[in-house]
Amino acid sequence: MKNPNSRPAPPVGLIAWLKQPGSPSSIALGATCGCNIARLGGQVCEKLQSAAASSHSHYRAFDPEEIRLLAGDPFWRHAIFAAAARKGIDLESGCDYDCMVRAIAAIGGAVLSGEWAIESTARMAQVFRVALSHCERCCPASTLHLDPDGYSPEGLARIIAKRFLHWDEDREKGRKPRVPRESKMAVLL
Repeated sequence: MKNPNSRPAPPVGLIAWLKQPGSPSSIALGATCGCNIARLGGQVCEKLQSAAASSHSHYRAFDPEEIRLLAGDPFWRHAIFAAAARKGIDLESGCDYDCMVRAIAAIGGAVLSGEWAIESTARMAQVFRVALSHCERCCPASTLHLDPDGYSPEGLARIIAKRFLHWDEDREKGRKPRVPRESKMAVLL
């Protein structure tokens, strides 16, 4: 018989992410126009982990389902909200799901995938927002807009990770974030 007071195992890597010093910044990935980002967050996270191996930064990808699970579990909700409060983030308004997205982004080192990620973090200066879309008309306000046509999934992950690292480095040094070179496939909004 299962103990009613037992806690389910934490999601893989969650405790390590909470304990390790991560980047003070996070990434929010969103898509419109039928663009699929199902695995992109994990791929971007892998690129960031490889690049950050010597800097002791720790990155972790979060998908919408995991956010729902964390927001619905009182233990993890409290732990993550407390960690975000230590970073000075006020989570007083919004539903638990929206607050969980902002809390995870505030902790830093998070790669959040889903349209909700861009919307929930819209006022957070420490979040690099990337919108993948085939057109600019339905694209949410973001730091970077990419049309995924013409890129392999590996190429998209590499570009996003590289642009984020440059942006994050500039922010940490108090410089205005560099504007990436424009191409017909990558347009800054």
